[in-house]
Formats: sequence, C-alpha cells, structure tokens
Amino acid sequence: MEKNGLNKKIKAKNMPSSRPISIYRKIAITFIVLTLLLAAIVVYFSIVSVKIVIIPNKERATASFAVTVKDAQSGENPSGAVINGLVEKVPLAAEGTFAAMGKEVSGAEVTGKVTIYNKTGASQPLIKTTRLQTADGKLFRLKESVSVPAKSQIDNAEIYADKPSADMAIAPTKFIIPGLNKVKQDLIYAESAEAFKYQEMGETLISAEDFNKAKDDLKKQLTDQLKSLSEAQKYGNYDNVAHKIDDNAVTFNSAAKLGDKVKEFKMSATADAAIVAFNVKDIAALAQQKITEGLPDDKQIESFDKNNFQYSVNQYDLNLGTADLKVEAAAQMVLKEGTEVIKADRLVGLSRQQLDDYLSSLREVAGYEVKFTPNWINKVPSLIDHIRVEVTK
Repeated sequence: MEKNGLNKKIKAKNMPSSRPISIYRKIAITFIVLTLLLAAIVVYFSIVSVKIVIIPNKERATASFAVTVKDAQSGENPSGAVINGLVEKVPLAAEGTFAAMGKEVSGAEVTGKVTIYNKTGASQPLIKTTRLQTADGKLFRLKESVSVPAKSQIDNAEIYADKPSADMAIAPTKFIIPGLNKVKQDLIYAESAEAFKYQEMGETLISAEDFNKAKDDLKKQLTDQLKSLSEAQKYGNYDNVAHKIDDNAVTFNSAAKLGDKVKEFKMSATADAAIVAFNVKDIAALAQQKITEGLPDDKQIESFDKNNFQYSVNQYDLNLGTADLKVEAAAQMVLKEGTEVIKADRLVGLSRQQLDDYLSSLREVAGYEVKFTPNWINKVPSLIDHIRVEVTK
C-alpha cells in the first residue's frame, strides 16, 4: 500500500505543467500581432502620399515707357531709348465760315399755340390780350382778337406769356379764361398740343463760345487732313505711322472780333504737324525688355504679342527731327517653373475639403489636381516629404 502511494506521488511530481505553456503561447501571439501591426503602420506611412499639380494663373503684366523716334536725316543723339524711323514736317491749313450765336439780350418772350373750344350755343368773342391761365397759375395772353363760333373751336390761336421767363416754356396743358364767369369757364377753354418756346430777344453777336467752336472745328479739319496724309503710299516701308498736331503750333486768324454784331464770321488755321513712322519690331523688342524688367522675381513672361501695344506721339521737334512716343505694352505672365507656390508644411494634416478651400483661395492658382496614394485616403499625410507639389504650364 505504501509503495503504491509513493509511486503516485512520484508520477505527479514528474508530470509537466500545461499552465506555463499557455502563457508562453499568448505572449508569442501578442508579440506576433504587435509586430504585424507595427509593420503595417510602417508600410502605411511609407506608401501614403499626396501629389498636388498646380496650374498657375495667367496674369497681365504691363509696362509704360517713352521712346524717341529719330529721323534718318537728324544729327541729334537723344538720351534714353531711341529707335530709327521717320519724323516729317507736314504744313496744314483750313478755313471756314461760322454762325454767330451770341446775343445782346434786350428782352425775352414765350409763345405757343392753343385750340380754343366753345361748347355753348352762342359765339364768344375774345379780344386781343385776353388772359388764359394754367391750373398752376401761369398767365398768358391772346395775341390777336378772335371769335369762337358756337359749338365749335378756333385752331392755332397764338398766345404769349404775360411775364416771360424760362419756366413759362410749359408742356401741353389746359387753360381757363379767367375773364369769363365760372359757368362759362367750364364750357369755353383752351388746350395746347405742343410745348411752348422761350426765346431771348436782341442783336446777334460773336461770343467767346462761338470762337471756341470755330477753333475746334478747324482743329478737326487739320486732324482729318493729317490722318489722310499719313495714309500715303510713301510711308509703306514702315508698319506703324503716327501723327500729331501740337496745340501750341496751331495759329488762328480772323478779321472778326469778340462782340462784333454780325450773323457769321470767317476764321482760318495753319499748323506745322508731324508724321512719325517706325517699325513694330523695334518697339516690340523694347516693350518686351521693359515688361521683363518689371516682373516679380517668381514670374516669367508666358506670352507676348509684339502687336499688342498702344502708342501715341507725346511731342515732337521738327527742327531736330525727333519725336517722343508714349508706349503702353502688355503681356501674360505666369509663375516660373520650380517656384514654391505652396509650402508643404502648411498642408500637413488637412482634410480634402480643407485642402480644396486653401488651394482655391490662392490668387496665383488657376486650377489644380490632387492625387492621394492610396486613393481611398482623404487626408494629407503628416510627413512633409510625402507631400509633392508640382507647377505645370
């Protein structure tokens, strides 16, 4: 009996325990899971990225500058920008007869015509100067005596303002005849169909405005002449021809004087104008240079049309054979390739909506394309080197 009991104790002592094995298994499984999870995280962060392609906005770049056109016969050496061309003296002359519209006012009148109605059964005589009155109290008088037949009317009866002034030039309206009794006023009345006219009375004379209008007309004649001459075939060797009349070079002559009491007067004008001719390639080269000089450091010219500029003659010196042009040039500019439009650290962690809002707010950006890798993510990575920003044309 004792021997059997001893054997059982020995067997129990030598039998391996299952509890430690279970713990080791759990530890091993946990380690493997954590390792796989860490590996997945490492792989995720190594492949997740975003690529943003920026389409830069085209902006207008302008330059305004002066350039001197030098005639081939000129011996001058002007400073600043100079191009060769033609500066030609063109004598011009014009004359005309003009109406004098000034007036030495000695009085005024307001006149108009009315139709007088008589709804009664008896004719109604109305003497010269009979009063006619509007609803707002403006008083007029009959110019000549009339007799309005019973149940009839008198057309085109002339009336005039009792006290003429500009505000008496009234629109079509109805008149009562205050000299008649109240009953007759409803049956005998007048109506106008056209506005009345206010006219100042007096002698016609030449006013300062008349002289100014005549000068403007003569200047236009001179300008039209010059424009026509500038289109002559002899300037065919140049692809740009401008012209200019200096106001100070125009001389006006007239025998008439301010205040002369005449109905019309004559005036003439003469001037030495300039025709300035040059070739567009010379201006275009300067224009592109000036625009480039004024560009911001991060911009470059995207397109330049050599014909897309405006010019005008500022002044000319016919004795020296030179003319100064004012030139307005324009081009399209865009961001330089490789320019850092967006700092990647400003995009870290943004959602797709936040990224869209930010990119749309940038003035330099005309459009953009965003590509996430993998394509199912919608948030900018936290690692700056996983954010790529490219600028395309």
